[in-house]
This record gives sequence, structure tokens and C-alpha cells, in this order.
Amino acid sequence: MRQISRNTRDTATLLLLAFASATTDILAFIGLGAVFTSAMTGNTAMLGIGIGEGHAAAASRALAALLGFLAGAVGATLLGHLRRFDALTAVLAFEALCLALFAVVWIGWGPATEALYPLIVLSAVGMGAQSVGARRIDLPGIPTVVFTSTLTNICMAMTEAALRWQPLSADTVRQITAFFTYLGGAALAGVLGAHSLGSIVWLPLVAVLAALVLRFGSGGTRQK
Repeated sequence: MRQISRNTRDTATLLLLAFASATTDILAFIGLGAVFTSAMTGNTAMLGIGIGEGHAAAASRALAALLGFLAGAVGATLLGHLRRFDALTAVLAFEALCLALFAVVWIGWGPATEALYPLIVLSAVGMGAQSVGARRIDLPGIPTVVFTSTLTNICMAMTEAALRWQPLSADTVRQITAFFTYLGGAALAGVLGAHSLGSIVWLPLVAVLAALVLRFGSGGTRQK
């Protein structure tokens, strides 16, 4: 029963993080100059396009996001070595701090100012930290920040299940749920962002804080 409860909690945490990632990507792409701060595959492509077309500003935004993501991943990994704290809880708290600062800077200065690059970096650092947190949860095939490999896993598993007339595994159902959570978060952010970007600034932070509440409510079980 305890293991089932832990799996349920970990799944809910991953879904909240997928939602945070989706809303962050939409906010960054629309509000921060067509840059991704969560999906580094797409962001690296944007960096290449900016360099290839000679658009220094576009390339610099993508580079800032890439460096911020790497810094967040390194920082979150280092936090995992603080033995006084549960590693995942520390990483989520670090991400929440980055997203809170992001929201405060956005509300105070807005993206179309000298605060643009700090906003990109804060968002990307938070997402880099989240990518490490998702790996610490270690449920199969759900990274929360990029879903290409997850979609591949889903297609392979569904095809194999259909060929063998077997039900989908719990892992595959979880992956499908995570993908549609990301899609739903992106759709919600897209609808809200079409009217006011300010209405979605707090959504990623709220999702991560909810994940933290789950951790504290469970006693913050130590992750590997």
C-alpha cells in the first residue's frame, strides 16, 4: 500500500512538472522573443537558425536560454549532495525560487525591457533544475521538459500491445497522461496568453509549489 501511495504521489508530481514546463515554454516563446526555456532541442535549433540567418539578437536569446538551462541542471545536481535535505525537495524549492523571481521581475519590469535576458535566464535555470528533479523521481520515460522520446515510447508500446492483444502497461498509461498534461497546459497557456501574457506568469510557479506540497505532505522521502 505504501509503494502504491508513493507511485501515485510521484506520478502527480511529474504531471505538475509537465504542466509547469508547458506553460513556461508558451510564455517564453510568446513573451521572450521566440525562445524555449524548457525544450532545449527546439531552443538549440532556434540558436542555429539565428546564427545561420545572421540574427544576433535571436541567437543571443537562444544562447542565454541554453546556458541558463545548463546552469540550472548543474546547480540542481549539486543540491543533491546536500545531505541535510531531501534531494528532490531541494531541487523543487530551487526551481520555485527561480520561477518566483521570474514572476516578480516580469510584473515589475515586463519582458520588453532590459529585464529580457534576466527573465530568459531565470526561466531556463528553473527548467534545468526541473529536468534533474524529474530524473530523480525516475519513473520510466517521463522527463517533463521534452516529449519526443516519450512519444516514441508511447507509439512503440501501443503498437506492441496491439500486436499481442495486451492492455497497455501502467508505465505507458502514465506517459500518455503526462503528454496530454503537457498539451493541455500548453493549450491553456496559449488561450490565456492570446488575451494577456500576465495571466499565465504565475501558472508555472503554482504548479511547482503544488509539487512541493506533495513532497512535504509525504514527509519528503529521499530519492536516489
